[in-house]
Amino acid sequence: MSYKNTTAKRSMKILFAVVVGAAATTVGPISAANATTGECDKTWVPDYYQEVGGADIYLGNARFVKLMNGGAFNYSYAQISPSDSGYTVWVDRSLQGMPSSLPMFPTTEQVQANGGWKQCGPFYSSSSSNLVMNWNTDQQRHYAVRACARNALGSYCGNWYIDRS
Repeated sequence: MSYKNTTAKRSMKILFAVVVGAAATTVGPISAANATTGECDKTWVPDYYQEVGGADIYLGNARFVKLMNGGAFNYSYAQISPSDSGYTVWVDRSLQGMPSSLPMFPTTEQVQANGGWKQCGPFYSSSSSNLVMNWNTDQQRHYAVRACARNALGSYCGNWYIDRS
């Protein structure tokens, strides 16, 4: 693949993520799966983590909850930025691999229809959650993940994201 094609593809992903992110952000009551902190897949794996476009949400008070995605080891986590102890933070991950027919940013209904999800957290007085696997390379399963946070005003989750890169 040429550099030009890679750059154009990345630009289209970013544009699509911004449009979907603006339209599909969830605010208000979140129906969480019955899970605990023990439902995380790892506590920490060194990696090059970067924010996944279109999956973060503004929490007010100049704070965001962001979905951070690892580039080498296929894990994701939720992060409050800048850090604030007044929030709890967690990440949801689908229980099943998502069909390739689903878009990069599926709806909650699509994730629910494909087996539902587990909740990694919430983590209190922390700026980040533990890790969930976003792509199982051994079984070729791409999971849907999203970052969530809660404060005194309510719960907030960003868009679901499927890492197919």
